[in-house]
Amino acid sequence: MNLIEKFTKSFKNYANKNALISSSTSLTYKQLDDSSQQVASYLIGEGIGEEDVVTIETNSKLEAILMIMGVIRAGAAYCVIPNDYPDHRKEQMREKVKVKWVLSDLNMLQEKPSALLYEPRKRNDNSLLYVIFTSGSTGEPKAVAIEDKAITKIVNHEPFYKGEVIGQLAPLEFDASIYEVLGGLLNGLTLRLISKDESLDFDVLPSLLEEVDSIFLTTRLFNLYVDECVECFNHLSLVLTGGERCSVSHMNAAAKHCKVLHVYGPTETTVFATKYEVKGNEREIPIGQLFDKGTYLILDENNEEVRNGQLGELMISDSGLMRGYMGDESANHKVFFHNDTNQRFYRTGDIVYENLDKQIIYVERKDRQVKISGYRIELGEVEKCAYEFGLQKDCLANYDGKRLHLFIKDNINIEDLRQFLKSRLPQYMIPTVKVVDIIPMNANGKTDVKAMNELNPADGNIDHEIITVIRKVLDKDVSMEQTFLELGGDSIKAMEIIWELGSKGYPLDLNMLFSRTLGEIVDNVASVAKG
Repeated sequence: MNLIEKFTKSFKNYANKNALISSSTSLTYKQLDDSSQQVASYLIGEGIGEEDVVTIETNSKLEAILMIMGVIRAGAAYCVIPNDYPDHRKEQMREKVKVKWVLSDLNMLQEKPSALLYEPRKRNDNSLLYVIFTSGSTGEPKAVAIEDKAITKIVNHEPFYKGEVIGQLAPLEFDASIYEVLGGLLNGLTLRLISKDESLDFDVLPSLLEEVDSIFLTTRLFNLYVDECVECFNHLSLVLTGGERCSVSHMNAAAKHCKVLHVYGPTETTVFATKYEVKGNEREIPIGQLFDKGTYLILDENNEEVRNGQLGELMISDSGLMRGYMGDESANHKVFFHNDTNQRFYRTGDIVYENLDKQIIYVERKDRQVKISGYRIELGEVEKCAYEFGLQKDCLANYDGKRLHLFIKDNINIEDLRQFLKSRLPQYMIPTVKVVDIIPMNANGKTDVKAMNELNPADGNIDHEIITVIRKVLDKDVSMEQTFLELGGDSIKAMEIIWELGSKGYPLDLNMLFSRTLGEIVDNVASVAKG
C-alpha cells in the first residue's frame, strides 16, 4: 500500500468536501492538502525522511492532524506527545524514539520557510508510520512501532465506516485515533472534532451526535452515554466500542437504537483485531472473531492449544502486528511467539475462551495490565514511581474496575506523594492513595487482590451520598481522581460541602477537602462514619 498515493487520491477526489470540522472552524480536503504539503516541504528541507521520527507536541488537535499528514507525506513517522505530560515522561519518550524533529507550532513554517517545493516522497509497506506508547512494567514506557501495511486492515474494512461524518474524540496519542483520522480521511469522510469538554457536556452532546454517522467510544464513555442519553444513539448509524470489560446491559440497550460493534485489539496489533456485532438480546458479549486475514491461538501455560471452551491466553497473528518495541529487544522476545511453521504471534496477555459459535469471550488479564479510559497501563509502573518517591514499605497498585488505587503502608504526606506522581505520570495513571496496615497475601504467597479490594471501607450508599453532595455544590460531573480545587472549587463552596456533609454525620475539614482526591475523601470520611 502506497500511503502517500492513497492520501493524494483522497485529497483530489474530495477536494471541496470538508475534511475537518469543529465547533469553531472547518477545513476542506483541498486546504488540508495544501497545508500538509507545506509541513512536508518544511520537514524535507530540514533533512527529515524515511525512518525518522517526528514528535508532534501541540495543544491544537487540528494543527496536530495537519502535522501528521505532513510527516506522512515527508516519508517519516510521527509520534504524538501531549503537552500536559510531565517533562520527565516527555523526555523519556523523545529519547526512546530517537526523535529527529519536534513540531509544536505551525508558525515554525513561517519563521523558517523551506526553499523546497513539495515533491511526493516514496513509502512502502514496511515504512515506519507511527509510534504509540504503552505503559511498561519496568517503569519505562514502551514504544510500539507500527508500519504502513499494519493499518490496511483498519482503513480498508468497509463495515467500520458508515455515512459521511465520523466523530473524532480519541486523543491523538491513543491508537483509536488511527481509525478516526487515517481511516476517516482515506475513506473520504468528514472528521467532526469533538473536544473532551464537549464529549462530557450533555447539554450540547445530543446536537453534536446529530452531526455524526460513525463513532468510536471507549467502554466507559459508551456506558455513560447509554446511562445519560441512550436516545442520542438514534442519530448514529454505527458505534464501535471497546477498551475495557463491557457491560452486557449497556450493549443491549444501545443496540436497540443503532448498529453496535464490540471491538477488541491491543495497540501492538494495530487498533482493532476482532469485532462482534451486538444483536441486543445477548447474555454475554464476545469480543468476536478476527476480521483480517490472520489467525489466532488460545494456549495454556505450556504453549499447547486448549480445547473448545477452555481458558487460555490469546495469541494473534494478523497483518496489523507491530514491527516491535523500539529499543527493547528483551520485551520483543517476551511478547512474540512462533509456532511450528515459524508464524509470528503476539501474546496478548488476555485470558479468553472460545464458545460453541467460535466466538472469542474475554475473561481477564493474565498479568497486571489494565485498561483505564481506553489507555493500557502496567500497575507495576505506578508502584515503581511511588518507590522512587521514597517509600520504605510495601505498596500495591490495584484497579477495581472503577478506580485506580495505590495502597501504601508508609505514614507519609499523601499530598507530597501525589504531587510527585503527577510530575512523573500522565493524569489517567494518578491513583487514589490509601494508607493500610497490611497488604494481605493468599495461600500461594501472592498478593490477595480480592482482600485488598475489601480494605476499601466505602460502601455504595455512603460513596453515593458523599459524591452527590460534592457534585451538587460544584454543579458538574466529578472525577474520583481529581481534587476539589482541580474541579474548580473555592472556599465558599468548600464550606457549603463541609456543613452539609457534617449535618449528615460525615466529618470533613478544609485541609482534607483541598489536598485529597475525591476518592481519598470518600475512603477516609466513609471509614470514620462507619467507625
